[in-house]
Amino acid sequence: MVGSFPPPLWARRLSQPIRYLILAVTIIALVAGGRLLFQSPDGLPQPGSDDYRDTVRAFYRGVAAVEVGLLGDARIQFEEAARLSPAEPAIAANLAVAHVGFGDDEAAVAQLEVAHALAPDSTEIVFLQGQLAGFRGQFDDAVAYYRRAVELGVDNVKARFALAQELAQSEDDASLLEAQQLFEQILDRHPENLAVLVVHARLASTRGDSAAAMDTVDRLRGLSGGWPSIAQDQFNALSTAVSTGELDRARTLATLLRNVLVRVTAFLESQAVVSVSAELVVEPLRMFLRLPSPSPTAAPLDDTLVYNTVEPAGETGSAVLTTTSILLSNDAASPVVMTADERGITRVDTSESVLFPWGAVAANDAIALRAFDWNSDFRTDLAVTGGGEVGLFEQTEAGTFNAVPIVSENGNSLVLAEARSLWVADFEMDGDLDVLLGTVGSSAELLQNNADGTWEVLNLFPDVDQVVGFVWGDLDRDGDPDAALLDAAGQVSFFANRQAGQFTRRMSLEMPDAVAGMAIGDLDADGRLDLVTLDASGSIASSVWEEQGWQTTVVTTWDALSADGRPGSSRLFLADLDNNGALDVVASGLARGQVWLSDERSRLQPLAEELQADIFDVVDLNGDGWLDFVGVVDEVPVQVLGQGSAGYQWQEIRPRAQLAAGDQRINSFGVGGEIQVRSGLLVQRQVLTGAPLHFGLGTYPSVDVTRIVWPNGVMQADFDFAAGQVVVAEQRLKGSCPWLFSYDGTQMRFVTDFLWRSPLGLRINAQDTAGISQTEDRVLVRGDQLVARDGEYDLRITAELWETHFFDSVSLMVVDHPIETEVYVDERFARDPVSLDAYVMGPSTPVAEAWDDRGMDVTNLVAERDGHYLASVERGRYQGVTQTHDVEFDLGASVTGHEAIYLLAHGWVYPTDSSINLAIGQGNHPAPMGIMLEAKDQSGTWQLVHPDLGFPAGKNKTIVVEVTRLPDGSLPRHFRFRTNLEVYWDWIGYGPQLEENESESIRLEPVLATLRYRGFSETDFHGSRKLEIPRYEIANTRARWRDLVGFHTRFGDVGELLADVDDRYVIMNAGDELRLRFAAPEPPAEGWTRDYIFVGDGWIKDGDYNTTHSKTVGPLPSHSDTDYPSEASAELETDPVYLRHSEDWTTYHTRYVSPSQFVKGLVID
Repeated sequence: MVGSFPPPLWARRLSQPIRYLILAVTIIALVAGGRLLFQSPDGLPQPGSDDYRDTVRAFYRGVAAVEVGLLGDARIQFEEAARLSPAEPAIAANLAVAHVGFGDDEAAVAQLEVAHALAPDSTEIVFLQGQLAGFRGQFDDAVAYYRRAVELGVDNVKARFALAQELAQSEDDASLLEAQQLFEQILDRHPENLAVLVVHARLASTRGDSAAAMDTVDRLRGLSGGWPSIAQDQFNALSTAVSTGELDRARTLATLLRNVLVRVTAFLESQAVVSVSAELVVEPLRMFLRLPSPSPTAAPLDDTLVYNTVEPAGETGSAVLTTTSILLSNDAASPVVMTADERGITRVDTSESVLFPWGAVAANDAIALRAFDWNSDFRTDLAVTGGGEVGLFEQTEAGTFNAVPIVSENGNSLVLAEARSLWVADFEMDGDLDVLLGTVGSSAELLQNNADGTWEVLNLFPDVDQVVGFVWGDLDRDGDPDAALLDAAGQVSFFANRQAGQFTRRMSLEMPDAVAGMAIGDLDADGRLDLVTLDASGSIASSVWEEQGWQTTVVTTWDALSADGRPGSSRLFLADLDNNGALDVVASGLARGQVWLSDERSRLQPLAEELQADIFDVVDLNGDGWLDFVGVVDEVPVQVLGQGSAGYQWQEIRPRAQLAAGDQRINSFGVGGEIQVRSGLLVQRQVLTGAPLHFGLGTYPSVDVTRIVWPNGVMQADFDFAAGQVVVAEQRLKGSCPWLFSYDGTQMRFVTDFLWRSPLGLRINAQDTAGISQTEDRVLVRGDQLVARDGEYDLRITAELWETHFFDSVSLMVVDHPIETEVYVDERFARDPVSLDAYVMGPSTPVAEAWDDRGMDVTNLVAERDGHYLASVERGRYQGVTQTHDVEFDLGASVTGHEAIYLLAHGWVYPTDSSINLAIGQGNHPAPMGIMLEAKDQSGTWQLVHPDLGFPAGKNKTIVVEVTRLPDGSLPRHFRFRTNLEVYWDWIGYGPQLEENESESIRLEPVLATLRYRGFSETDFHGSRKLEIPRYEIANTRARWRDLVGFHTRFGDVGELLADVDDRYVIMNAGDELRLRFAAPEPPAEGWTRDYIFVGDGWIKDGDYNTTHSKTVGPLPSHSDTDYPSEASAELETDPVYLRHSEDWTTYHTRYVSPSQFVKGLVID
């Protein structure tokens, strides 16, 4: 007992009160951590102690938080780990990494000093010090740190590479020679590293070292066999230049070769070995430096696992041909078993049946049964095939099922081909689930869900006949799910997702024997999805997609499989049956099944006893944490219940979309998304299928962090999950243009968003893409929003959403005007270009009265610009579109004293996106309708003033509408805005037109324009409709989105690119910041005041799955083409903009961005 220790001798000599005080402090210290009992002599907790386990948990939760960009959580976790184990240097180092993310460089320096004091010989910590020094512009210090890191760690190739890069920027030959030698030292250890070979070729050419250049070219030649043709051409040009002694030209060609090779996976992988991306600045340490680190592998398999077969309660009434389990709703305690026989479907626990509308089928006919929520009511429905027919069964509120007809958008019943099987997925990724039918004697038919109770028949895979198997997941690791189809001949066809419902056929999976069944999952725990197949000979293989095709490994064999197992007759399941943290394999077919358990190295071992049942589903039926089987034995449904004794932990997670209206961006239960969980170093990945997700955790007590990429591409990370917890998708915009901040005299503050007028590739319905008629944008910056400091105006543009921005020019208009006048800009997005001139008018007057479309007085909401906006309209099914609604307002009697006025309305719009527009364009949904303006004439009759004003172009925007007299000669005072868009008004009023425009304006060009990586801002949600307003505080520095692939502008000075409107532009990625300074002119004259108009020209392209070319930076936009190309150039080098300004890709656009790190997620290399 802690309290039984006697006080030491010196303490006994002290006075009794002091002795008690010392004893109290000692007891508190002992109880708080047990450190005197459970720490080793060096002050670190003993492995196996509570402090050690808690340290491991806090440390790796912190690492995960850094990797998903949750810096606040990271700091809390590292501080907790430091409290538990203050002598572990990796904890202090990672606290420094978190401080770097927050932009607190001084705190980061201090923490690295702490880490260095704890581990003065750590090459990892000294390397971090060098990275931080380089980031702060302290290049001499960076070089010194890198030298020391190299001395301490001969295998620290990242330190060696960083030192070489710093020295290579020098102009003296001694430094260049040393850099070349450092690259050669790296090549001694990594002789085939493409990134180092290319930079070495360039440096050798720069130094005029023809022998070294030729040697490097020869080594590159040996690695060039699988390169794309354009890389081969660039390499041949480089080889020729080196061999002919044209080394100046060779230096440029080496850069061009790098620009081509950087698009090749092998190059990116080699680059990751030796360098840290410019966006990351520093990476966290993923291993302890003094404490033992936990194993990244699963626990040993549980060889005590057994299965017992029981018949479920309830009666089916006839011979069951197939069965499945479903959660009736996401909050149901446990699943129920559904069966299908020749007559219809039955809920087994209640014995309630629904007959097939087409009548009974033959007893030996094929029946397929799938559970999915097709109508987005968060209740699981059913789809079934039987006798060649297809049926939908809708779940009612009472948990019963009703058959519903399958009709087209005109209400007619659809005529479908004879179907034998079916599967569900969101093929065009528009937020609802579609049905793929495996038909007899023809290619598969797709029932496209129009989300209004109607369907359309499509043929997405015309050259694959008689589909009998299907899987859906991101097999090519580019961020969206792909399709693999198994046909009746046993061949597997692979189709890469090109988005917007388009697929490209890639190399088929060639197997020695016909494939009988397949499944998808990360079987070998390497962070990549595997296509797992069972062939007719019983061979079970795992295949992973690489750039050159499939790489296949046989993982086990089912010796008992009958040789007549035809394609589609067998089923494969991947699940962690024994909860050790590794996926196991279940194979079933022909009334039998086999289980293989995966050990800590992903090696499969079969259970001794076969399963004597046809298995149709794997699920935890009784909530005991062990996965069970739903199957059929002798035409009777059975439950095969699992039980083991290893005592491993487990966690069930239930993903779900938002229940709120106005949010149908993803299907109800996230089908097609992906989830990763991490406990310590153990990372697991699964595909979201609509069913609860089960994760075995081995000896870990719980999941540290979950990371979900929802089917619309939005990433969400969460901590502290309880077993069975529902994960609800966050509702946030993924695209809404760059954000503009200005210095207001005290701080940087958000002004508005920008470049709304020129979206590239935006889908406006199911068929059409928006053209671009106006690339220039202007927004008002009020005088109180921009204040000079040190004689300059400070404005900053941040890229924060799933977008790439192209800024061709920026400038600042300074508008001085009499103090009794006001300045506005018409900040509308409209089909026809709006005037960008400044509107100078008399003092504005708010509305006298206003009413919403229910007749409620809302004057107090729109009479003052105070952030309290009118939001009485009910939200619709989709984000951005609702029921038709209006706001009616009276400007008051004073308006009649003017000849003409400007109607002013300040507010914001919650926008749709390409996927929503695509979904709305299907079926019978009302199309989005811009704001219609009407006015009452003297007789009280509504007169149309404007049929479509468009809408406010983003957040905090003012629209300006010139109003003149009506045909009856009156100047109206009573108006009505009408729309079905989610437009929220904060203030409505008017300003009188002036006879003369008394104002003076000058246009300023930036005196400083620099691009840097900043990260992502904190945001606050205002009001009931959650208007998202950013604060200029860093919340996240890691990739939040699946970045668009391609070259972006390197960091540093970019003023030259912004000078003219000439298609030479800054290309910004999410997380980038463009910092601008403008020289402030003399203050305005007495009696005058000053406002500003920020002017920019360019484009934005978002990453929405249904935006044209949303995976890539290209095709590059041009002012000469108002329609964004539907077909991209085969290579960057043939793009028309590149051909005109190719030099920019050697001096400015050299930062290649890919989503590889985002797709990898929580996986630790």
